[in-house]
Amino acid sequence: MSLDLLLLLGIAVAVGFGSGKLFQKLRVPQVVGYIVAGVFLGSSFFKLYGPELLDKLVDINAFALGLIGFMIGSELRLGIFRRLGKSIFSILLLESLGAFVVVALAIFALTGELYLGLLFGALASATAPAATVQVLWESKAKGVLTSTLLAIVGLDDVMALILYGFAISISKTLFAGVELSVFTILLKPAGEILLSLAAGSILGLCLSSLARKMRNKSETLILSLAAVLLCCGMAETWGLSLILSNMAMGVVLANMAPFGGRRTYSVVQAFVPPVYVLFFVLVGARLQIGLLPQMGILGLIYIIARGGGKVLGARLGAGISRASRVVRRYLGICLISQAGVAVGLAIDAHREFSLLGDAGAQVGIMVINVITATTFVLEILGPPCVRWAILKAGEARKSGS
Repeated sequence: MSLDLLLLLGIAVAVGFGSGKLFQKLRVPQVVGYIVAGVFLGSSFFKLYGPELLDKLVDINAFALGLIGFMIGSELRLGIFRRLGKSIFSILLLESLGAFVVVALAIFALTGELYLGLLFGALASATAPAATVQVLWESKAKGVLTSTLLAIVGLDDVMALILYGFAISISKTLFAGVELSVFTILLKPAGEILLSLAAGSILGLCLSSLARKMRNKSETLILSLAAVLLCCGMAETWGLSLILSNMAMGVVLANMAPFGGRRTYSVVQAFVPPVYVLFFVLVGARLQIGLLPQMGILGLIYIIARGGGKVLGARLGAGISRASRVVRRYLGICLISQAGVAVGLAIDAHREFSLLGDAGAQVGIMVINVITATTFVLEILGPPCVRWAILKAGEARKSGS
């Protein structure tokens, strides 16, 4: 007997929430609990959410991806960039590119497929700010390492989105067997990125103008969600980046209407938790446990290469910019966590490759499986690594974790 769709969505949110609270009590980030709930509800165990149903719910994924992009952008105010100095940008560039290059080379060497190397390399550049910030908050950490880390994790996903924009375009071209050219390598992805930024910025200007006139939270929430939905729809219609276009809208709002931007961020932040729970439960539901043994080596190589690239890139960037000793020594190990944006981009990659036929859909499923599985590991390893680093740097003000 098939269950009603609303009932299934209710089960997903309720079970995901319960699982997240359980994992939180075990001192594991809640997002891991959401994904684990999805694994059990999906085709690997209870089979409440099969592939056909998940394909029908892709619009929920798109909306969640849009919200992720909007929330990231809403935190990026110009004052942040003025305060950070050149060391932050040097570290940001090299730790992102370090993970991208090392993972891309490692996956290419393992599989012989350049498109897979580029795709996994781009996904590897993202980190998980929520888990990192939570550890810093719990430890009441203060100091140069803490300040640098907060800046890096706040901007890191922007680099990941840009790298992903180029990588997904080139990867699809290679997979489809189309000959590479300057257009496919540079102009096409650059055009998609610029159009995504332009579309989001135009909507951001409109939202900024209207946000100043909103007088209560209800109106602000309605207007904000309408803007995110419009931005998602434009991106889907024109083949643009869901996350990047919404991020641009958030950036413009935060800087053009600071008060309205903060109010908008606050009301949307209160709305998104159930959407995120549902999003990550559906991500977990796509994970096919039976395929994991086939991808064990790929996942292991990905974890090792990503960690090595992050650590080496961060140390090189800190050295070039003459950052402090504790930053050079300990920053890289603080960038291990992987969660929201990486999983969101994996979902987006599945959506993009599914347009290339059954073979492309299988590539998308493989990407989701590997990224979801490695997220389990990295979200468990990441927070203790941050805790260890700030203790060694002498910046933890609280003994508990």
